[in-house]
Amino acid sequence: MIRLTHSATDDHDRDLEFRVTNYLVGRQVQALRRIEVEADKGTVTLRGSVCSFHQKQLCLNCCRRVAGVIDLVDEVDVAT
Repeated sequence: MIRLTHSATDDHDRDLEFRVTNYLVGRQVQALRRIEVEADKGTVTLRGSVCSFHQKQLCLNCCRRVAGVIDLVDEVDVAT
């Protein structure tokens, strides 16, 4: 399950975390549901592990499509 860190400092960041999380869940890929999402002033950090490079790219590309994402920090690992 995707977890929000709730370290967001304002309502905009919390809303952005929520929207990114919902977008990932909507992709219907189980591995994306385990990604941790954190937003800070438009910079979204993704943490967690996925099963393949394809899933990692899918995760990153999905997040870039969410309105309000200014920058993306990739801390997603591919499990081997």
